[in-house]
Amino acid sequence: MNKALYNKIENVKYLSHFVARAFLIAIICLMVIIALLFGVYFVDLIFNENSSSKPLFNGYIIVSQSMVPTININDGIVVKRVDNDKYKVGDIISYVTNDSRFKGSVVTHRIVNKENDTISSSIYTTKGDNNISVDANSVYTSMINGKVLFRIPKIGYLYTFLSNPINFIFCMIGSVIILIIGNISRTIKILNSDN
Repeated sequence: MNKALYNKIENVKYLSHFVARAFLIAIICLMVIIALLFGVYFVDLIFNENSSSKPLFNGYIIVSQSMVPTININDGIVVKRVDNDKYKVGDIISYVTNDSRFKGSVVTHRIVNKENDTISSSIYTTKGDNNISVDANSVYTSMINGKVLFRIPKIGYLYTFLSNPINFIFCMIGSVIILIIGNISRTIKILNSDN
C-alpha cells in the first residue's frame, strides 16, 4: 500500500476515534450534570418547608427576540428560585405570564420597576431588552420561577436535534461503532507490529 494513502487512512481513523470519544465523554458529562441537578432538586424538595414552591433550579430555551442582544433565540438559560421576594430592579426573571395572548407561557424579561404589595410579595413591571415598551401585565411574586443565573449560547439547536429520539440513537450508535472500529484497527496494528 502506498505510504501516503496509509497515512491518510490512519489520520482519518485517529480523527474519527477522537471525535467519537469526545462525543461520548460529552454525553457522560451531560449525564453526570443531569444526575447532580436531580440530586439538588430532590434535596431541595425534602428540605424546603414550602412544598408547593417552584424548583430551586430550572432551565429554558429562548424562542423570541425580546431579550436580544442580552439573550438570543435558541440560547438556553438556567434560572434559580429566589426566596423571600428578594428580586430587584435590573434582574432578569422567568415567570409564567397571565397575558391572555400567551396564557401559561414562560416569559424571560428584565425587572424595570418593583412595588411592595406585602412583606413577602411584590408587583413587578417587566420589559424585554429588545422591546420598545414595558409589558402590559404586571408580574406578581407568585408567578416568578426564578432569576436568570447564566445563559448557554445556541444550546437550543443541540436540544432540538437530540430531542428527536432517532437523532439521539443515531449519534450514540454511530459513536460506539466508530470507537469499536478504531479499537479493532489499533489492536490489529499492534498485532501486526509484533510479528
